Amino acid sequence: MSNRMLKVLGVCSLMVASVIPATGLVNNNPVVYAASKQKQESVSMLTYKDSKNHTSRSKSMARGFIGTKAKLVIKNGRVKQMIVHVDGKNSPMGKGQNVNRIVKSLKINGVKGKKANVSKDNSSFDFVFSGKAFKNNGWVKMNVTINFGSKMTEGAWIKFGKAAGVKKTANITKKVKMNKKVSKKSSK
Repeated sequence: MSNRMLKVLGVCSLMVASVIPATGLVNNNPVVYAASKQKQESVSMLTYKDSKNHTSRSKSMARGFIGTKAKLVIKNGRVKQMIVHVDGKNSPMGKGQNVNRIVKSLKINGVKGKKANVSKDNSSFDFVFSGKAFKNNGWVKMNVTINFGSKMTEGAWIKFGKAAGVKKTANITKKVKMNKKVSKKSSK
């Protein structure tokens, strides 16, 4: 490179170095990101027989299999996962039975659960759901499919208790643009 070119580069780099601190583009403070905390919380889950607008307070047969508690995995104030433990201890039809074979599927609030943590004797397991299955302090629809020789699906209502670690979400309303229609007569 020629000397003239080196001088031009040197002057340009000095100009850039003097301009950047003046504009505040250089940040000497280290950025610290807070780690998102994940926690688990147990919440009540009461199952009632299917009725119009959840008016029945008769216990569903499914309550004997799925119990009265759900475990929530909460991250940043939102439910990421819901776990429902299934066993036959509280059901006369499930005691000492292969519950993994009896309870085929469980759908809560339109979300199908995935079986996990099946015990060695098949007497208990978990259904794992996405967070969309949970409604804080609210009612949701449930469908359980069982097999006692033939498959049967029972509909029921679940009333979830209030989870303290879940942040209240604001309802976001979408604004709808109204376009004026121009009639053919006025455009002529």
